[in-house]
Amino acid sequence: MAISREDVHKLIEKIPDEKLPDLIKLIEILSIPEDEPTKDEMKAIETARKEYENGETYSYTIDELRKEFLEND
Repeated sequence: MAISREDVHKLIEKIPDEKLPDLIKLIEILSIPEDEPTKDEMKAIETARKEYENGETYSYTIDELRKEFLEND
């Protein structure tokens, strides 16, 4: 299913004004260009994979993520 910019604009119109700052932050994140990872980033990714495979990860709820990433500005 292809989504058009018009579809996105319609959805944006439905978002309450008090949530617009959150929307701006999400759009900013999505608009960051995707570069090739650095050596340090690749090492961090490999470490994270190993932690995941060993069950050493933590599950976050959407509310915890929202608080950490959207409310700390």
